[in-house]
Amino acid sequence: MIEIRFHGRGGQGAVTAAELLAQAAISEGKHAQGFPNFGAERRGAPVVAFLRLSDGPIYTREPVDNPSVVVVLDSTLLGLVDFCSGLRPGGKLIINSSVEREKNLLDFKKYYHVAVLDATAIALETLGVPIANTAIMGALIKVTGTPGLESLEDPIRHRFGKLADKNIAAVSRAYEETTMWEPPPVQKQSEEVPKSHKYHIEALHPWKELEIGGDIAQPGSSKEFLTGDWRTTGRPVTDFEKCTKCGLCWIVCPDMAYERSDEGFCEWDNRYCKGCGICVEACPADAIEMRSE
Repeated sequence: MIEIRFHGRGGQGAVTAAELLAQAAISEGKHAQGFPNFGAERRGAPVVAFLRLSDGPIYTREPVDNPSVVVVLDSTLLGLVDFCSGLRPGGKLIINSSVEREKNLLDFKKYYHVAVLDATAIALETLGVPIANTAIMGALIKVTGTPGLESLEDPIRHRFGKLADKNIAAVSRAYEETTMWEPPPVQKQSEEVPKSHKYHIEALHPWKELEIGGDIAQPGSSKEFLTGDWRTTGRPVTDFEKCTKCGLCWIVCPDMAYERSDEGFCEWDNRYCKGCGICVEACPADAIEMRSE
């Protein structure tokens, strides 16, 4: 049995990827499970999904704590999520990362068989949106050899309809472009992997630690919760020559990501912005546009 754990952010399609791969495997006569694990469904928040593939019946229904493969859809989770938890030395680690960020991943190749792919770039060029789940499926198939590429076609067509051809193209391109780094030195399976990165919990009050009911008694705590790491679709940029200082961006922003400057302009605060783009739609002077990070 192959046990796979996906780490991503809400809106990137980690759960959809697990479900489509499970459907593809089932169509080949295999047994499969694909299911998520997350708290409040908010775009940009860290999410986890699980996938099991087996030739025989699968009796466990637990989360995947000791995966043989880990898939990371967003390299910004590095330092926020211990996505290698439970992955034994020599396990497979697939990371969506740009070339510029690959230097931050070098520690992982000491212990894991690492595959790197700029799935976001493929998604932007093939689909026109930075949703990397279909591209990352191509990488997973390249690394594990299962399920077959052809088996994914029907589930993708059923899920995406008229957009299916573009998603199939993203899968195929990712399959061809995924690169595997040199395998790590042979290590004992019992050896513990030292943590090479410090992790901090992104939420002030992690949902798993709250009492039943989810009450948060600390007033004003949302000001301390920096959600800028949640951005998955770019950032707003203001052309101050066009700006009329109307303040509408400040009014409509749901995340307190704009503040008035002494000159009267509303300046963007990257600590809170989740990249929703509401300010772009609301600006009457067309002074704000979304740009890639």
